Amino acid sequence: MRNLPASRNRSPRLDRGDRLVMWLLTLLYTVFTLINLGTLNFPQTVWKPVTGERVVVDLGGTRDVSAVWFNGNIAVGRLHLAADDGNSLEYEQVYGEMFSWRKKTVNFHTRYVALTVLSGDIALNEIAFLDENNERIAASVPEPAGTQSALLDEPGTVPEASTYFNGMYFDEIYHARTGYEFIHRMNPYEWTHPPLGKTFISLGIRIFGMTPFGWRVIPALFGAGMLPVVFLLGKRFFCRRDYAFLAQALMALDTMHYAQSRIATVDVFIVFFILWMFFFMTDYLRADVLHDPWKKILLPLGACGISFGLGVASKWTGLYAGVGLAVLFFAGLIAAGVRAGKAGETGLFWSRVWKILLFCVGFFIVIPALTYFISYLPFYQYEIVRRPDVRYGLRDAFRTIVQQQRSMFGYHSGLTATHLCQSNWYEWPFAERSVWFYFGSAGNLVSNISSFGSPAVWWVSAAGALCLITEAVFGRMRSDPDYRKKAALVLLAAAAANLLPWMLVTRCTFQYHFFPTLPFMIFSAVLLLQHLEERGEVPSWAKWCWLGLAAAYFLLLLPAASGLPMPKMYARFIEYVLPTGVIFHGAV
Repeated sequence: MRNLPASRNRSPRLDRGDRLVMWLLTLLYTVFTLINLGTLNFPQTVWKPVTGERVVVDLGGTRDVSAVWFNGNIAVGRLHLAADDGNSLEYEQVYGEMFSWRKKTVNFHTRYVALTVLSGDIALNEIAFLDENNERIAASVPEPAGTQSALLDEPGTVPEASTYFNGMYFDEIYHARTGYEFIHRMNPYEWTHPPLGKTFISLGIRIFGMTPFGWRVIPALFGAGMLPVVFLLGKRFFCRRDYAFLAQALMALDTMHYAQSRIATVDVFIVFFILWMFFFMTDYLRADVLHDPWKKILLPLGACGISFGLGVASKWTGLYAGVGLAVLFFAGLIAAGVRAGKAGETGLFWSRVWKILLFCVGFFIVIPALTYFISYLPFYQYEIVRRPDVRYGLRDAFRTIVQQQRSMFGYHSGLTATHLCQSNWYEWPFAERSVWFYFGSAGNLVSNISSFGSPAVWWVSAAGALCLITEAVFGRMRSDPDYRKKAALVLLAAAAANLLPWMLVTRCTFQYHFFPTLPFMIFSAVLLLQHLEERGEVPSWAKWCWLGLAAAYFLLLLPAASGLPMPKMYARFIEYVLPTGVIFHGAV
């Protein structure tokens, strides 16, 4: 494979060719990740009866009914279905089955089916009756129907089968559901993470409706949006287009990045903002705090603080990254102080440092705190709706957010549950155990979505990162350019800050907790490869061999990460023949 044309000079800045390569790959990935993301054809109206309410559905004639399809909204309750022939079905609506199609087998010979709410709350988006050929039976409710018509008003949304494509899966029942609740000022169900990520999810719901595509599209765009940030960081670290492209392409070809970008959870948002945090910190560290104009120093530092605030408001693990930022920031100040002392500019150094520190108080403490406080706006709005007769003010908002933090900390610190997919931090770099999102089967075909790292990316990157540390420890990078040695320090701080705190976490943890560390592991391996290539120890085509291997692995593993139906024999090949970690957890 031919090398990409090199940039005109060894500069961290983008030229025209850089922009073309960066945006072309981002565009291709964006289109690819949106394919089969989720249906837009999903019921939007909802029937919300009260306990004891009864409605009779007319099938238009006496029919044999073999199954009933339910698409539920947010509710918990029991519904009784009675047919003319004396047969009946009791349907229990639970949270775990919301915004999905659920099939219940029956054996009715009837024209009318009476639905009676037995207890609790019932909220149905749509209901459908199927005959013995699995065909939908045209049904209606008597006039005037009122809100009961919502039961049968969107027959075109009834699918042939219930899959990930037309319903919620895994933790979408928490995060996507809460995005819907934010819009309707309902009681937010998911409170174990800060709200900003779920607010982003709600934006897609506002635009495309409460549909699988609607609740997944914003995470997908954030996942695609990581790629240009990876390229930008790569250009800062490597000062070469080919290596910046290599890092970007490896990120695009990783199966965890793909799977996490296509599910409506908050992990994709925190990784996006962490990348921006270290991008801006890298730009700040390139500035001369003694002599550069304030604009060059404070703009990247302020942008870093804003990214930090947005990250923490999406997920608390942004605080881990913040430790890495602080280490880099103060290390940079110490280095500048040493230079100032040698140059006799100590007075200038201290006059500038106090201004920088005061600026950081605003952009790393005050603005993130304000961002975090504002992110809880949906919680404040719910309290106003819940207690319309009580004046809800700023003091009440503080009480609400404090209580939420206590509950959140108590949940994470006291969690003792175990899980089939849990794994330990030291297993993550080598993608030992996937997180199983979805599994379905029909005949000889299976459909699976697991969040797992591609061995061609993870195993090689993990080995490369360890070798980079070895190269640095034994002084083999002393002759390298300063930009590469500085890049190694930034990558070490970023990777350590995102990974090492998990050593202290006692609750069950999962492989996707390594997601924020992944980009920096890739960068480290790519930096090692550049170091070895420019020392003449590996050929220039080695990087393209690695990229080709990653592309081949991505195509081979794509069905296991995307839900694309595949023969059971192929699933067994992935699980038991192809070198990977655990993906199907014994299902094949």
